[in-house]
Amino acid sequence: MGVDTTAVIIVGAGPAGLVIAHLLQREGIPFVLLERHPQAELRAVPKAGAIEHRTVQLLTKEGLAPDVLDFRVENHCCEFRTPLERVVFDYGAITGGRPHYVYPQHELVARLCEPLVAAGADLRFGCTVVGVEERDDAVRVALVDTEGERSSVDGQIVVGCDGVRGVVAQVRGDVASVEQTVPVRWLAVIGEAPPLMPHTIYAAHPRGFGGQMRRGPTQTRYYLEVAGADGLDAWPEARIRDELSLRLDVPGQLDDVAFVEPTLVDLRMRMLTAMQRGRVFLAGDAAHLITPAGGKGMNLAIQDAVELAHGLAERLGPRTDGERLAAYSATRLPSIWRTQAFSSWMLRLILAGSDRPPDDPAALFGRGLREGWVSALQHDPLLARWFAHAYAGVDIDGDA
Repeated sequence: MGVDTTAVIIVGAGPAGLVIAHLLQREGIPFVLLERHPQAELRAVPKAGAIEHRTVQLLTKEGLAPDVLDFRVENHCCEFRTPLERVVFDYGAITGGRPHYVYPQHELVARLCEPLVAAGADLRFGCTVVGVEERDDAVRVALVDTEGERSSVDGQIVVGCDGVRGVVAQVRGDVASVEQTVPVRWLAVIGEAPPLMPHTIYAAHPRGFGGQMRRGPTQTRYYLEVAGADGLDAWPEARIRDELSLRLDVPGQLDDVAFVEPTLVDLRMRMLTAMQRGRVFLAGDAAHLITPAGGKGMNLAIQDAVELAHGLAERLGPRTDGERLAAYSATRLPSIWRTQAFSSWMLRLILAGSDRPPDDPAALFGRGLREGWVSALQHDPLLARWFAHAYAGVDIDGDA
């Protein structure tokens, strides 16, 4: 069994892992990136797609936009729908023309991969990490390739960007996690057609939430709130179409749309009390899970990646200064908690009481709360300003 040696081992070729790889390559820090999926599979299915204004500004500052990632498709509005009303909220106008950008995650990952592969960076696809062993002077990562061949890589530091179920995330010793789970799920599905409207739709229906998120000119991501015990077998394509049509209030408009790649999303919020331990560092979902409400997950992962990459470069580069790297958790956690708070509020806005029968008193009360919040967004300029900036990812003073 061969053992390679490098400075940084990155596990996971998602947005966080690839951004770290770009920034380390720029600084001349040796790294190996390990990804269990073949490269072609990373660009197969649209997932997340909302990029905050501050994330675009950050990537621009780091030289990754527009040279690698060119953000062109803007989303300025979101719409709240109920069976009684439709309210379009122009958050872009409130933030001074600073909108979301629509950039499907599979396309972003593909674009980040291409220049690294072309430059001969050490990206190893089809490699599954099966163990992480911390040593006094290194950390050893054991892996298995698609042929069943075992090997290892030794590095000074390992960075887990492979999600909450990844092997690296389990190597946290006495670092605790805190979490909260909502008793319903979202069924996510891709509609093979343009969006119904050129903006995000949040539909709060007595039967449950329904949502439309833009992903591209020929594909749209839809969400349905479903019972926590439901499996995919309970949701054939015809039922998905019927429920989306009802909850979004678009009779007949989805009749010819094919729905593919259904997945169930647990509405789970989870935070580690520290994003680092010894030689092990975590970024993105490996360190914190956030619900899809508000479209914050990919943004947090990229923001983690930039901060961590700078700390690694200062520690492993000519400066050999470990202060920024040591402060990684302390730097990132306050911002992540603020984002968790917003996402949780947003989730309650669109789900309040809908995990109960429509005539249940708690469900009726929840619908009243929802109507109250939507009314406040229309009539309270201070609340509208807070929401617009938090939703679009613009600092409240207008500077990204």
